[in-house]
Amino acid sequence: MKISFVSNGSVIDCFPPFTGGIEALEFDLINELRRRNSIQLFASQSTLPNSVNIGFNWIKNERMHLFTSMMNCYFKKRKINGDLIHAHYPLTAIPFLGLKPLIYTEHNWYNLPGMDFHRTFFTRFFDSTQKKVYEKADRIIALSSEIKKIIESKTNPEKVVLIPNFVNTKKFSPSKKIPNRIIFVGRLEKEKGIDLLLNALKGEKDYELCIIGEGSEKKNLQELASKNKVNATFKGLIPHSALNKEFASASIFVLPSFFEVMPVVVLEALSSGCAVIASDAFGIRDEIENEKDGLVFKKGNLQQLKEKLNLLLKDENRVKLLGRNAREKALKEFDVQIIAEKTEKLYREVLE
Repeated sequence: MKISFVSNGSVIDCFPPFTGGIEALEFDLINELRRRNSIQLFASQSTLPNSVNIGFNWIKNERMHLFTSMMNCYFKKRKINGDLIHAHYPLTAIPFLGLKPLIYTEHNWYNLPGMDFHRTFFTRFFDSTQKKVYEKADRIIALSSEIKKIIESKTNPEKVVLIPNFVNTKKFSPSKKIPNRIIFVGRLEKEKGIDLLLNALKGEKDYELCIIGEGSEKKNLQELASKNKVNATFKGLIPHSALNKEFASASIFVLPSFFEVMPVVVLEALSSGCAVIASDAFGIRDEIENEKDGLVFKKGNLQQLKEKLNLLLKDENRVKLLGRNAREKALKEFDVQIIAEKTEKLYREVLE
């Protein structure tokens, strides 16, 4: 099959990817699909074969970059050579509607319940384009069962398909674990709930916390860590190509988010054999079975998070058991090869 991938057109939409997120997912999926298919890629900047660049290096404002990428898609849409288009963001999907059969994967969380605080003029524009994409797309891929229900309430439920996020289990694999090494990976923003983690660790002993990522809350979080006397190291951004080493040596991974779709970092932690503690944000229940391959707490509940951290910090055997079960689950349910096969099956259904 000939497939044209259309990425999100953001400032960091580069291939090969430097950071994680959608770009890292697409990169692994493209590499897997290329074994059996011809893949074309529309992205902000790409050095991969058969690519069309839609971004501008000199535009640093994220929303301006997204808008200009959308316009570039209009100008360059005739370069599409796939039999089918697989798009990953509404603004870069909309120029291709009606050109070829189109599958759209919903990665975004603007419309999740409780996200009203994040709404701006841009999100209203985003809503209108998203609605059009939902209406015209041949299939919509939902990444979790909860997101699937939300999308089904907005469009024809028959064209919504559940295909979860995935992980490269060969790259993210366990190594020699450092006891009580806790890791967080993600944007340092309020919705990630990192302050909850720093408050939960107040008074704990014999651990080290590694925080990987950047964001507007970094200074506040550093001050809170110092105030609470939390043994935390802020490592900043780490290239995605080196992130597996951080996961491999960590024994515990914590994601205290208030909002998610289906977090890839949880899958990377599971695949790396970490004992995972995560909030019950969207997508988490599809990734973790509580008490079997991870621990789930009610989002925003400081006491529950503190109890689960305390439990694992005092019980190395439980950490090892959860880690083994986590690795097994990642191999059986979320490996990129398994998800690529499901995606190819959907491609064939649409083309038939």
